[in-house]
Amino acid sequence: MATIQEALAAAVRHHQCGQIAVAARIYRRIIEVAPDQSDALHLMGLAVRRTGKAGAALRLLARALRLDPAMAEVRLNLGNMLRDFGSGHGAAVAYRSAIALRPDLTAAYESLGALHRGQGRSTEAERAYRLAVRIDPMTAEGHNGLANVLQERDDLDGAVAAYRRGLAIAPLHTAACNNLGIALRGLGRQDEARVWHGRAVMLDPYFAPGHTSLGLSLQEQGRLEEAARAHARAVAVDPAFAGGYANHGNARLNQNRLIEAVAGFRRAVAIEPAGPDARRNLGMALLVAGSFEEGWREYEWRLRCKDAPTHAAMPKPRWNGEPLNGRRILLHGEQGLGDALQFCRYVPLVAARGGRVILGLPAPLERVMAGLPGVERFVSGQLPTDAFDLHLPMLSLGEVFGTQMDTIPHRVPYLTAEPDLAARWADRLKGLAGLKVGIVWAGSPTHGNDRNRSVGLAPFARLAAIPGVSLVSIQKGPTEGQAANPPGGFPLLNLSPGIRDFADTAAIMAGLDLVVCVDTSVAHLAGALGVPVWVLVPFAPDWRWMLDRQDSPWYPTMRLFRQDRPGSWDNAMDRLLQALRERIADSTHTRNGPSDMPILAPVSWGELLDKITILDIKAERIADADKLANVRREREALVAVAAQADTGRPEIAALIDGLRAVNTTLWEVEDEIRDCERAKDFGPRFVELARQVYHTNDRRAALKRDLNRLLGSELVEEKSYQAY
Repeated sequence: MATIQEALAAAVRHHQCGQIAVAARIYRRIIEVAPDQSDALHLMGLAVRRTGKAGAALRLLARALRLDPAMAEVRLNLGNMLRDFGSGHGAAVAYRSAIALRPDLTAAYESLGALHRGQGRSTEAERAYRLAVRIDPMTAEGHNGLANVLQERDDLDGAVAAYRRGLAIAPLHTAACNNLGIALRGLGRQDEARVWHGRAVMLDPYFAPGHTSLGLSLQEQGRLEEAARAHARAVAVDPAFAGGYANHGNARLNQNRLIEAVAGFRRAVAIEPAGPDARRNLGMALLVAGSFEEGWREYEWRLRCKDAPTHAAMPKPRWNGEPLNGRRILLHGEQGLGDALQFCRYVPLVAARGGRVILGLPAPLERVMAGLPGVERFVSGQLPTDAFDLHLPMLSLGEVFGTQMDTIPHRVPYLTAEPDLAARWADRLKGLAGLKVGIVWAGSPTHGNDRNRSVGLAPFARLAAIPGVSLVSIQKGPTEGQAANPPGGFPLLNLSPGIRDFADTAAIMAGLDLVVCVDTSVAHLAGALGVPVWVLVPFAPDWRWMLDRQDSPWYPTMRLFRQDRPGSWDNAMDRLLQALRERIADSTHTRNGPSDMPILAPVSWGELLDKITILDIKAERIADADKLANVRREREALVAVAAQADTGRPEIAALIDGLRAVNTTLWEVEDEIRDCERAKDFGPRFVELARQVYHTNDRRAALKRDLNRLLGSELVEEKSYQAY
């Protein structure tokens, strides 16, 4: 007959082989014979835990410790159970008591490190892991745990070194291979990263995180189709892997394959509805597609992502669009300067709902936004919480106002240059001949997509070579020094050193004929000022530029030149150069007589703004490319003149919107009249339409008259009709 120790050894062998039920029967018999057998109680507790009976497992471990309080391993396993049950404090006490009994118990330090890491206490976690590897330099888990902590703290070099130490001990550790790849990817060492991700999935072809990490590495290298296939393998291995679907959506979004991108994000959201990254990315994909209502709603999840600004959560209530009735509302920036320049257009609308608007934005924007209607105060630093009643991140204004494609507040200018400042900068531009073109070739290098959007200065040499073009550098940031010595020595007026903030840039733009730039804040500034601006847009654009259009619904004076394939600007620059040559030709063609001279006639503000609204309607409804180009060219010229008027005032804006509605009605009435003409139907419907024309024109005349009055027009249109 076997002794208790022999029976215990047999049970342990079954336990280690995964035969939990067999081991448990033996442990139970031992306990029946020897109720004070602490080892059997301990191991029986571990076996019972595997069956999901948490309470019974804890009671067995507690019995073992009452019999033998000096069992460090029991305290370690008790800590693990308490951690799994959500009792972090109890787990920490158990781990520390195990360490007090056995200062060389490496696993206790590792478990304590994992607990602290899960609690976000990285300093304590690092200390525990460093003690583990000091006690036992051959503990792979200790090195890998330390590496995980360092990686989360963005000490990527330290993480790489620690992962390598762990893998030298346990080279088949799949997760460590993958995590080393992630750290290398963070350091920009994509080729090395791809090797380690590949090793992880080679070691375990069913390791879904390894497949999607490999996909991310391929994505960083621009190998988007391979990346998508890797993400697809991840979800094939684990159909419940939300991250795999989300990453597949990102790969497809970078290929401009919106239907597949949206499908991937929706699958991720269905699996993990509270996952903010997938929902934010779904929002961006929908906005790119023009599905604004759902897009805005999903884009709000950006505020819950790990990279959300720290002020996304405020101690004051968020504004949801209700009447403000004189309350103070803080509108604060959250991402780039361009976002603030784009969304400050909503400030007059917020003020119109009774808000006293405080803008919380970086100091470089203060002067250029000084004249923005509706702003009571501008703050660039900390603001006491008692200084405002409500708040809203600026990029949430689209969602709060329910903005649709046809309701974007697209009237420009809504920002203006300071006249005195513009006059001073104009002196610097006086000596330039021909078309004066401001250029910006790079965005901020810290921007996540900068490598795809920045062009570099060298390609602009082709613009400088066009007769009749004078280039002006308005670049700011780390690359502005290149303007002092352009590649190949092409002529370039370098105004960059004198630019202090966006007010200076705006003042320079007031004296330019055109701005050509990459997708950066300068594009938004030019658009907000109503300055003609041509923007070089990467193949996979930011959501606001959408797809398959040369114009922007946000900025009427903007024209987009898109990459036709990732990584190559050649075709976009070719098209931009051709457009510039055409513009030069239009402005400098030979004039043979009076009929070929430009018509320069004074006009009332009402008449000018009326004409612009008609051109807005034409731009929306004309499909012929040549006709549309003529419409846009005419509109661009008129908008440049209208920029001199203060059209951002709420009362002026309302009248312009009224004109647009009236002219839309006239357009539709005329279409119906032509239908009657074709059908030779001159009955009651025709008569009603004819009457509607003069009634609508009377409303149109009244709106123009009010605009002339409010804008102080020297010319006033007069009409005289028989009464009816």
